[in-house]
Amino acid sequence: MKKAVFTTTIPMEVVFAAGFKPIDLNNEFITCDSPISHLEKAETDGLPGSSCAWIKGLYSVLLEKTFTNDDVFIAVTEGDCSNARVLEEIISSKTGVRSFLFNFPNDRDRSKLENEISRFAKFLGTDIKKAEIVRNELQQTRDKLFEIDEMTYKFPGFITGAKNHELLVNTSDFGGNYHNYDKMLENFLNDRKEHLKNYENTGRKKIGFLGVPPIIPVYDFIEERNATIVFNEIQKEFAMLGNYENIVDQYLNYTYTYSSGFRFNKTIPEIKKRNLDGIIHYVQSFCHRQLEDIILRKMLKDRGINIPVLTLEADKPGAQIDSRLATRIEAFLEML
Repeated sequence: MKKAVFTTTIPMEVVFAAGFKPIDLNNEFITCDSPISHLEKAETDGLPGSSCAWIKGLYSVLLEKTFTNDDVFIAVTEGDCSNARVLEEIISSKTGVRSFLFNFPNDRDRSKLENEISRFAKFLGTDIKKAEIVRNELQQTRDKLFEIDEMTYKFPGFITGAKNHELLVNTSDFGGNYHNYDKMLENFLNDRKEHLKNYENTGRKKIGFLGVPPIIPVYDFIEERNATIVFNEIQKEFAMLGNYENIVDQYLNYTYTYSSGFRFNKTIPEIKKRNLDGIIHYVQSFCHRQLEDIILRKMLKDRGINIPVLTLEADKPGAQIDSRLATRIEAFLEML
């Protein structure tokens, strides 16, 4: 099956409508046996040690792939990472794979986004009407994810923050087959409903995890300390759990690719609804999103939301959290 590999969330409905198997390189990088070896390979090839670990990881994962003439590589530049533009040039020159630069308009202009999705559909050999058919089919899958996400915060600890993260973040490519993904969710949801009658609230602290999906294993560490993550902000955005009239409206309301002000305006009501005890704001080293921490704290203060916030920064993946970060997280949870 022809493949569409990409650097971050794109209009997945278009990919499926065109008959491609989507592959999110981030998922492949972080779940492989040795993510750190990919960073070493990238640095050996000349990528700077000070560049983002995700870009280095994507680079190495891409070079391991064998591309056919039907396969495509999509890099999202405007709305994500400017390094992706140069990554596209490097990969195209090394592999010869057909590539496409997708841009989310920074000003959230509806006509610009509609034109961009149409341009993308034409590149893949389909159109928006066919993508809308897929989007309507995906709504039942997103409805299941919405139910799982609601259950996560209403019954703290019943669905772990790690599981919530896994199910939401993998919607970036639905495992390559959204029909199979829907069946998996249905089985999981039925199992959880069956066991819900045995749920007991043990008084776990409810934590919100804001920022990009982490490159370090924070979830189990937190779960072992009588706390649980009941809100995965960006992962929830990847899943696009709202009900929208059309594909353009859906991606206009996808906060990750637009301004931090727009993003946090959508996030703050979720913070209130879930009655969080604390917030962990994760920022990736060498990424422009580090600066968004300033905006988040100001917006919380301006809205009168007095919730403790711990900002965590990490660079490289690892099997365990280093002692410095472990001490900070433990102190934060004890303070709560």
